[in-house]
Amino acid sequence: MAQQVREIMTGSPVTVGVHTAVTEVASLMREKDIGAVLVLEGEQLRGLVTDRDLVIRVIADGKDPNETTAQAACSETLTTVAPEDPIDRAVALMREGAVRRLPVVDNGHPVGIIALGDISAASPNQ
Repeated sequence: MAQQVREIMTGSPVTVGVHTAVTEVASLMREKDIGAVLVLEGEQLRGLVTDRDLVIRVIADGKDPNETTAQAACSETLTTVAPEDPIDRAVALMREGAVRRLPVVDNGHPVGIIALGDISAASPNQ
């Protein structure tokens, strides 16, 4: 199995600004066939929005997706890993936070996303 996050992460993450309407976020997810986008304020990572976040925090609450921003749909806590972190650390953080994806940040800038699927695909037991 790969040893570092950088070996299995998905690079060049899709990003949106904090004021992007969730309808645009959802359209990007469909267009890129992804389940999460990173939310930036300028160059600073502010959050992660998943397809589940859109359902739970916007649709289920009856919010207008044209008026609701990516920032409003973000998870409140954001756990990240670095590209050189061991994969075991990413797995532990995912378990601890009950999350399926972690942004990968290098020197304060998002460089990728690592997901449970990436870890599973890299596992020698597959």
